[in-house]
Amino acid sequence: MTGLNTDLSPMRGVGSGAMRAIGGINPLVIALVILYVAIIFWSDRFLAISNQMNITRQVAVYLIIAMGQTFVISSRGIDLSVGSVLGFVGCVVARMIDAGTPVPIGIATGIVLGTAFGTINGLVITKLKVNPLIATLGMLVALRGLTHILMGSTAVTRLPSSLVFLGQGFVGPVPMPAIISLCVVVICWWLYYHTRFGRYTVSIGSNEDACGLAGIHVDRQKILIYAFQGACVGLAATLLVGRLNAASPDLGLNYELHIIAAVVLGGTALYGGLGTIFGTVLGIFTIGVIENGMVLVGANFHVQRVLIGTLLVAAVAYQEYRRRQLERRVV
Repeated sequence: MTGLNTDLSPMRGVGSGAMRAIGGINPLVIALVILYVAIIFWSDRFLAISNQMNITRQVAVYLIIAMGQTFVISSRGIDLSVGSVLGFVGCVVARMIDAGTPVPIGIATGIVLGTAFGTINGLVITKLKVNPLIATLGMLVALRGLTHILMGSTAVTRLPSSLVFLGQGFVGPVPMPAIISLCVVVICWWLYYHTRFGRYTVSIGSNEDACGLAGIHVDRQKILIYAFQGACVGLAATLLVGRLNAASPDLGLNYELHIIAAVVLGGTALYGGLGTIFGTVLGIFTIGVIENGMVLVGANFHVQRVLIGTLLVAAVAYQEYRRRQLERRVV
């Protein structure tokens, strides 16, 4: 174990230094301030406490999934299947609970099922050596098809009040989904910055070959990362079904766009080795504020998609610019 710690010390320095650089002053803080000022100018309802709480409730599902995606992208991977996993798991849980399964068992089943799909992604990537983009794209298409087979043209509605409370309820003025997502953020922050799981994730994204030479079981770590992503999606699926009080074949459609855009926008690098939990929170909240503000000012739904897509491209371009600058300094 002593040799392992010594070998990994340079990679720890790179990862932690990068995290400090990203986490120091995130440009999204300034962007959020500008957004708030701009939206307040157009809508006097935006700053209402009820609307601000509504934003936290709307972004909670995205935020939980984005926490897992931060680990995946930090390891130089990607998971395009999160929306389809969300939809399939949500529909399975809704059908089970509608058929009389106790809510706690339904929630546990959702988390286990999500973890299973994440594990399958990890196994396909590590054992079959399929590129993460293709592996998770295949899962996206397959599970979307399975969801339509499971549900047909029907929807499950009027779910038990205990499940609906998780998605729609309040503790005082604070939405229950916001409380749950905050707990997930705290756990992920601890895992990412203060455990071997987080250090290994960043190290693999920085230099996978060096990790193998240092004694890290790279394949096992990758499988755990994708399994963790799946568990986050499974939990988010139960919250989403509770919030909507329904489940339909289109549940979770295009959620992967929001998740990946927010994680990258927050500062986690698509080329791996750099990540930030706080940045992901900012990224999710920025997209939530944009969508909420556009609804209040009456902007077209498709304009939102144009803006989010543009932000994603701009974030990646900025990352590449910063990476080239850092490489020149090193040389």
